[in-house]
Amino acid sequence: MQSESLPRLKAPRDDGAILAYPPLDEVGALRAANLERLNSDAVRIGDRSLRELRRLARHEAVAAARAYLAEAGEPGPDVGDESLFVAGHQPELFHPGVWLKNFALHALARRHRATPLNLIVDNDTAKATVLRVPHGPHVAKVPFDSWHSETPYEERVVLDEGLFASLPERVAPWIRDWPFRPLLHDFWGEMTRHAGRTPLLGERLAAARRSFERAWGLRPLEVPLSRLCRTEAFSWFAAHLLRELPRFHADYNQALRRYRERHELRSPLHPVPDLGRDGDWLEAPFWTWRTGEPRRQRLWRRERGDMFDLRAGTTIWTSLIGAAFIQSEQLRKPGGAGFKIRTRALTTTLFARLLLGDLFIHGIGGGKYDEVTDDLFRQFFHVEPPRYLILTGTLLLPLERFPEADAERRRLQRLERDVRWNPQRHLGANSAAALDLVRSQRAWIERPCQSHAERAERFTQLRRLNEQLRAFARAEEERVRQARADAERLVRLHEVRAARDYAFCLYPEEMLRTFCTSHAAFSPVS
Repeated sequence: MQSESLPRLKAPRDDGAILAYPPLDEVGALRAANLERLNSDAVRIGDRSLRELRRLARHEAVAAARAYLAEAGEPGPDVGDESLFVAGHQPELFHPGVWLKNFALHALARRHRATPLNLIVDNDTAKATVLRVPHGPHVAKVPFDSWHSETPYEERVVLDEGLFASLPERVAPWIRDWPFRPLLHDFWGEMTRHAGRTPLLGERLAAARRSFERAWGLRPLEVPLSRLCRTEAFSWFAAHLLRELPRFHADYNQALRRYRERHELRSPLHPVPDLGRDGDWLEAPFWTWRTGEPRRQRLWRRERGDMFDLRAGTTIWTSLIGAAFIQSEQLRKPGGAGFKIRTRALTTTLFARLLLGDLFIHGIGGGKYDEVTDDLFRQFFHVEPPRYLILTGTLLLPLERFPEADAERRRLQRLERDVRWNPQRHLGANSAAALDLVRSQRAWIERPCQSHAERAERFTQLRRLNEQLRAFARAEEERVRQARADAERLVRLHEVRAARDYAFCLYPEEMLRTFCTSHAAFSPVS
């Protein structure tokens, strides 16, 4: 039971290291177990078996991916849809450990004769439009577009083309002293090349990334999640959850409570908030918004006799006869109201793991949260959850780092304290006056004290002598203070440079290519 036995995983600290859980040599066994659990005629989604709906979902996903790439003017690989390995991420400037998943996905799928499919999670919102750049002991935040509000990538257009195009030249002062040439210049050139084709920020990022993947030997097959949310298979999935919402609502919130209890979390917002209730209305696990009004709203549903009402935020959207919830067209084209239905975090992977993939590849965060999804497989769908792979890696910028600085800082902190409270050990010149003070100090230390008043007098005299002796250790005290300040600066510099979460475009191309393509564990079997 993965949701109960998942260990506490941490990203690797060593430069170039990867983490895979379970080990990669278990992927074949994971896939076989998943197929046994999922290819079922007994589990029903609406009026269709899980086996039948998975076949439809795979077929539609591959077809949607091919159409998407063709519209972008890119070659699509000639692949089948009998078996899919799936991963996904938002179309953003992620760190190399996230990009590594794409290459592992392709290599593992090829090794196990499956088709790799990457999901562009464009129903999530763009949360920042700045590139974080390490510069000395600080991190500069260089904007690449104007900021307006959190908008789904599906709708998020570039607002300031001049600001967007000028990013490399505005970053240049921050990286002028770097001993390597970042991928940034070439990557941003590829990004701006797509400006004439699409105004969408996420689409430019994804298309530019794919061009480098192809140059490095991949044949990427990927599709925006928004396109899968317009397929027949997804509408059956969404309709089933909406029609069975009272039961799903209870199971979802119970799974979240169990997760919080297991991990001793007190916040009701972690890992995600419970689904709400508003009188007769139940919150559904989907986002919705109207075309042209891209502020995401919660989707609500209430039952009214043989009718179901849907509400986007506070706006009544439509009413449907109960039977219509298994008719895909009703959800994909809801009466011209222009509303879209999109998955939320947990339902994204629930859909992908249930209907698309024989194996899903997560990062650490997604894998941890999918413990909740595992509970939903058991409680709502009555099927043992398919296992997933957690994979990430660490690649550090090739800038000088100072791993020994923290130990030196702690040594100097102890020394600085010793100089302050034991100046007799650090006297600069052995003058007669200093030696007299040391002898007086020793005498007071050795003086026997029988009463509280005597002990108090000794304490006072020792403090007085200590302050007088400090005058003879000023030079050493200042030297140590300055050395500690220098060490603290190196510690901060090391912390900034040793962070693993900088955007991949800040790394040199050859370093990235080697990291993503040269791990023996990903080498496909010939």
